[in-house]
Amino acid sequence: MSPVLLISYSGALGGAERVLIEFATALEGDLCLACPEGPLAVQARMRAIRVLPLRNRPLDLRARLSDRIAAGWRLACYRREVRALVRDLDPALVIGTGMRSALALLLPRPPRGAPPIVFAHHDMLPGPLIGSLVRAATRRAALVIVPSRAVALDLGPRVPALVVNPGIEPERFADDAEPQQPPVVLLLGALVGWKRPQLALEAIALVRRRMPDVRLRLVGAPLGSDGDRLVAELLERAAKPDLAGAVELVGAVADPVPELARASCLLHCAPREPFGMVVIEALAAGRPVIAPASAGPQEIVDDGCGILYPPGDAGAAARAVLRVLEEPGLAAAMGAAGRARAADRFGLEQARERFVAAIAPLTGGRHDGVRPARAGTDAVALVTVTHNSAAELEALLASVSRHLPGARVVVVDCASRDGTVAVARSGRDRVRVDVIALAENVGFGAACNAGVRTVTEPVVALVNPDVELLDDSLLVLADEVRRRERLLAPLVLSPDGSRQDTVHPLPASPPELVSAVVPPLAVPGRLGAALAPWRSTSARRVGWAVGCALVARTETLLALGPFDERTFLYGEDLELGLRAHCAGIETWFWPRARVLHVGAHSTGKAFSSEPFELLARARHDAVARGLGPRRARIDDRVQAATFASRILLKRALGRDTGREQRQLAAVRSVPRGP
Repeated sequence: MSPVLLISYSGALGGAERVLIEFATALEGDLCLACPEGPLAVQARMRAIRVLPLRNRPLDLRARLSDRIAAGWRLACYRREVRALVRDLDPALVIGTGMRSALALLLPRPPRGAPPIVFAHHDMLPGPLIGSLVRAATRRAALVIVPSRAVALDLGPRVPALVVNPGIEPERFADDAEPQQPPVVLLLGALVGWKRPQLALEAIALVRRRMPDVRLRLVGAPLGSDGDRLVAELLERAAKPDLAGAVELVGAVADPVPELARASCLLHCAPREPFGMVVIEALAAGRPVIAPASAGPQEIVDDGCGILYPPGDAGAAARAVLRVLEEPGLAAAMGAAGRARAADRFGLEQARERFVAAIAPLTGGRHDGVRPARAGTDAVALVTVTHNSAAELEALLASVSRHLPGARVVVVDCASRDGTVAVARSGRDRVRVDVIALAENVGFGAACNAGVRTVTEPVVALVNPDVELLDDSLLVLADEVRRRERLLAPLVLSPDGSRQDTVHPLPASPPELVSAVVPPLAVPGRLGAALAPWRSTSARRVGWAVGCALVARTETLLALGPFDERTFLYGEDLELGLRAHCAGIETWFWPRARVLHVGAHSTGKAFSSEPFELLARARHDAVARGLGPRRARIDDRVQAATFASRILLKRALGRDTGREQRQLAAVRSVPRGP
């Protein structure tokens, strides 16, 4: 089954992002998260979620005039980025969090055949224009999940939103420590203007008229462009005589439990809080909650576990704090009631079960957006050649275990010294693995041939050890090659979800000649796909395919060789494609099947930089053997023209041309035959 794709515009780890991770990890199958690098990505990797890094874009729309002007352009770029990712990954389900994700994924309408899109909406709408756009987007979602009735009401009656309250692990907060003395009032959460931290200072200033030893701790990091300004305002107010020495700005903490344990109560001040994770955390910690009688907290707190006050009323908030601090028996009773309420209504497991039940109807019956594969996993053998590839092989075998559990993996090891063979043999606990341990590094082609000769299954998938399966779509390729003899190449994705240029036209062919002077990425539509076939969204014939992932009949590969063993490294895949072409066997790009490829793991260790000279000579020799010396000389000139034109273009744009200059020098250094 295809993975579930989570999408977040922000890389921060706020309440909404924490809820997304907690809920999504309850789903079966693989998870991928597309987000900028940051705390959210770190947390996701800790939970074994694959991260596909997105470009980091500003969060503020109104910080500066330039931000307001560029907001539409940034959203358009974000939309293009995430929609390309959805198209290429073809997930079983997309879950987007944040209003920008909803706008990018759902406006305009998703293309026909797109996976179901769930919008996890955790915010109040900011204004009429954005609000109308978000409402229009949500009406196109397969499901809208909100954390509270307040958020559902904010979306309006035309949006059928499902309320799934977030949850916590109550036992994590079960600390029986007595509150610190003198009393500490805690304000917990990000320091942003809409949460009204200024009101907390005014309330505590009033409390100190009767209880001068009360302290206020503000625990949380400033966010957004106004964060520094807000902190400066808070510090300035805290320095005045009625609060001097009574306010601490602690900043962010990794764990709120110790802060809750020392506090006498939680003071919450946000009048439009969508839910309030810190509120249920305080209840679970046995601390009374004083919060506005509005929005999310009003749905969490009742008279038994806290006190609700009119939003924005610092005097009412101060009176509530005094009541809790001056009546220890009341505070203890509220604490016990709060713990019971948190466990009964806001447990994490119950929340995850509700989320899974809501999502389940959307994931049934979809198989990768393609015709179901007829080939069974026992019809396919994967052949991989390793050389000091222990870590990469471990990831490959794990992905085969998840997605093709009945397939056999033939590992041909070229004298590794890092425990690769041990990893291969230990993988037999999960996958059918055969190991061919060679005494020396005979080169990729010869090692691969040795593996193919042992295959008894009708179909072979040649994969590099640094390839990982994202689903079972290689079975679709197996089905296709059994139906018609061809070499088939899947779509190959980089770790960030972008496409790799793994299929190409024939050397010195018309598309290659055009590409020498016109960058293929600058050409849209079908013509662009003809110049760079790896951009195609549908199956198409190509000249040759990079050998990191290639599927064919076993008998086809044995008849072709498959590889020329005279080549030790580089050019084997090009030579194979040209030999297949001369034998009348077509090579096709099949983008509805997909794998992930880290890239150059072994050669990157062997060479300190890109081996352009070896690459240029290998290409020349492969073309000369496959198409003749004359075609090889033409291809050399085309390659030189390509690098020269890129140098001119980059110079015109003021960009560095060092890499292209080295590539051009490498092509020019290739010895020419008569």
